[in-house]
Amino acid sequence: MENTDGAALTGDGSFDGPTRDELKKREERFRSLTKLSSDWYWETDEDGRFVFVSEGAQPVWNRAPDSILGKTRLELLSDVNQNGVLEYVEKIARREPFRDIRYQAPAPVSERIPYISISGEPIFEDRIFKGYRGIGRDITEEMAVAKKLAQLADENRALLENTLDIIALLDQEGRMLRVNRAFSEILGYGREEIVGRSYKDFLAPDQIEKTRQVEQRLRTGKNTIQNFESRWLRKSGEPVYLSLSVRWTADNRQMVASARDVTERTLTRAELQKSRRRLSSTLESIGDAFFSVDRAWRLTYINHKTASVLGRARDTLVGKILWEAIPEILGSPAFVHYRTAMETGENTFFESYYAPVRAWLEVRVFPHLDGLSVFFHDITARRTAEQAIRSSEQRFREVIEMTPSAYLLADADATLLDVNPALCGIAGYGRDELVGQSMLRLFPASPFDQALSTMDGASAVHGREAVIMHKQGHPVYVLVNADIKRDGEGRPLSVTAFLTDITARKQAEERLEQLATHDGLTGLPNRALLNERLQRMLDSACDHDSIAVLFIDLDRFKEVNDSMGHEPGDMLLCEVARRLQMNLRPNDVVARLGGDEFVVAAGCSRGMESAEKITENLFAALAAPFYIAGQEVYICASVGISMFPEHGKTTERLFQHADTAMYRAKAAGRNGYRFFEEEMSVEAKIRMTLEHALRRALERNEFELNYQPRLDLKTMTIVGMEALLRWNHPQLGPVAPMQFIPIAEERGLIDAIGQWVLKEACMHTRHLIDRFGRSLRVSVNLSARQLKCPDLVRKVQDALSEAGLPAHLLELELTESALIEDMDVSASMLKELKKVGILLSVDDFGTGYSGLAYLQRFPLDALKLDRSFINQQIDGDRNARFIKAFIDLAHALNLSVVAEGIETPDTLAFLRDCACDEGQGYLLAQPLVLGDFECFLARLPAPGSDAEAA
Repeated sequence: MENTDGAALTGDGSFDGPTRDELKKREERFRSLTKLSSDWYWETDEDGRFVFVSEGAQPVWNRAPDSILGKTRLELLSDVNQNGVLEYVEKIARREPFRDIRYQAPAPVSERIPYISISGEPIFEDRIFKGYRGIGRDITEEMAVAKKLAQLADENRALLENTLDIIALLDQEGRMLRVNRAFSEILGYGREEIVGRSYKDFLAPDQIEKTRQVEQRLRTGKNTIQNFESRWLRKSGEPVYLSLSVRWTADNRQMVASARDVTERTLTRAELQKSRRRLSSTLESIGDAFFSVDRAWRLTYINHKTASVLGRARDTLVGKILWEAIPEILGSPAFVHYRTAMETGENTFFESYYAPVRAWLEVRVFPHLDGLSVFFHDITARRTAEQAIRSSEQRFREVIEMTPSAYLLADADATLLDVNPALCGIAGYGRDELVGQSMLRLFPASPFDQALSTMDGASAVHGREAVIMHKQGHPVYVLVNADIKRDGEGRPLSVTAFLTDITARKQAEERLEQLATHDGLTGLPNRALLNERLQRMLDSACDHDSIAVLFIDLDRFKEVNDSMGHEPGDMLLCEVARRLQMNLRPNDVVARLGGDEFVVAAGCSRGMESAEKITENLFAALAAPFYIAGQEVYICASVGISMFPEHGKTTERLFQHADTAMYRAKAAGRNGYRFFEEEMSVEAKIRMTLEHALRRALERNEFELNYQPRLDLKTMTIVGMEALLRWNHPQLGPVAPMQFIPIAEERGLIDAIGQWVLKEACMHTRHLIDRFGRSLRVSVNLSARQLKCPDLVRKVQDALSEAGLPAHLLELELTESALIEDMDVSASMLKELKKVGILLSVDDFGTGYSGLAYLQRFPLDALKLDRSFINQQIDGDRNARFIKAFIDLAHALNLSVVAEGIETPDTLAFLRDCACDEGQGYLLAQPLVLGDFECFLARLPAPGSDAEAA
């Protein structure tokens, strides 16, 4: 049967005995062969599933051949997108034979990644496709070797291509067979322009014969030439110098050459040779004698002037050791300087007498890495002239040294040439520290103006004041008298000056000025200087400029002064002044007006925003504790701010408005700031009116007390009342307590008013008890200032005694802020008051610190919850639960709870459900004058009756 595109089997399917035995033997030989072979044999059916795999596949697949049967090749692979696998799929799809298809098999347990090569051909029976048979081979090692060889080839290629030196292979005729990239980069040719051409095509024409001779020696003698320099030409025509090394290999009759670009080195060497020739020409043409020695003291160069001075020929000196050529040098002072310069490497200049030639020489020695260079010339004539001048100057010097006036001599460049001891004394410098230095070392500003820098300027300066800056940094004031010497064309030559110290007089003047314009305690500008500087700021301000005036008043400074004493108080003011100065800009002004009042004037580029930033910085500076007399002191401030031009365009108006704003800040709770607003002026006027009227209100009987009933919320019976102060002004009418109480506290009037309230409340309570037979308790508010009054206990006892009121019927109410202002003082005073027998309560609880911890420190009887706190209970269950919990906690501390501001039936019912003890508010009764309060009591059932109990 014909074999078409594969193998075909034919037969009738029947075999006789000998044929069957032969087939069996052949099959055994086949199986033995496949078992022993490192390759393996495989067969698949028409669906590509393995029907036979020999044992040689097991090491590669890491599985027994039987486990592969029934699977397709793709099912055994983890990556079916390999090029070899895709080629295999295409071949079997077209029923084509294939050879050496390579792909990566799944890695076995080891780290080795196997690669497989397969070959196969299709099987046909009666032209019907039955599958494929083929062989497989493990090519893992082969692939690894190929990969390593490719890697080595890449590395070698990278080395050749990336080296900066030229590497080339040439044939025996000198033609380029191969070059690396450096050849193209250095000579500028493309590789296609190089390969096949003779190296002579790239040489400079005058280099061809020399190079040919070198090449001839290379082939006939030593087979290696190294560091042969020649000039080549770039493609652009520019010369390039190469240092070549060439090896001739006779076996393959080729030359291997490497070359390095030494153009820069060659050109530098040539330039150096030119430089040496120029230097030699220069040294021979100068007027100075010159010689040089190396580090071994060997003479390396002598110019003709040196040879002339020594009277020796140069040829007899160069190359010899210095002291061998010039023996007398060893005993001369000059050699000491030479040796020092050689050892230290520092330039040396000196003058020396050289006896062999009977001349004075000025010598300049310059050490360098190779040795010393020495220049010298004859200065005998100059030295003789100088000696004559010195003799003349000596007499002048004696006069200058003895004069008490300071003296200086300077040249036209203001360099000091001479000074006397008197000048050194007032300036603090030694003479050697001044001579040769600029006068600017003494004078911050020249006392001669432009006289030393202009033609035909002044020739004298008389009676001019100037400042010398002392070496220690302080100024010395002097009176200057000077003469300026000029040449025939009016150019300045020198200046001679005598100076008189007037520092004591200037300091006396400055002290008088300081006393007139500065605060004696802090050193800050006073009001007069502040007005002057602020006026200058206003005068120089443009239309769009903004200036802030900050009026600063320290809060409670008087308490610090009273408790610690005036000296610590002064120390605190000085420290406040220092912090204010440190936190302001150089152009800002801070002044002290007196007491604890400071004023700041500052430019504000962004108006009120800048002013706020400045104020916040000052608050931050004052927030840190002050350490005064071994104690830690905290201080805060109230600040009022007025802005130019919005709030005023004169210093007077800006100060006035800043002061007004400061009082508003203090009234708002202190430790804050306020900008001036127009309505503040109205308020300030009203405040001033109230302040004047308040001083006479007591004697004019303008105060009265209102009483608001307090009820027991459990029995709804009256148990007492709160005394509330009211002021009826004859012109202004009723004045709210919030308006006049702060004024009374600030101006020290609250003590007298508070004592009147206390006595009046006790008297009225005694009257009501006697008339209605009820045991009524009166509550009187006590200010923080009253709490600090040392005789408060006596005043309370006097009020109770004059009214005949039992102590337990008087309750004093204090605010949270008053209690914690000074915890120790408050606790001590309250304990003394409790000894009298009165009751104590905290008013407006819930609006201040609301810290239960401090309640344990004070002997309190009751808490009064503020109306705003109580009325929030209708906002939700959360606040209601909180109030209930708070009342329970107060009861646990043995404190009764009084609710203020009860205004609705719901609030009343809620408080009764919470077991609140007492309450007051408009729902129960509003504040009443005494007469109306009596009517209120008269309408109530008699004490102890069933109606009252109901």
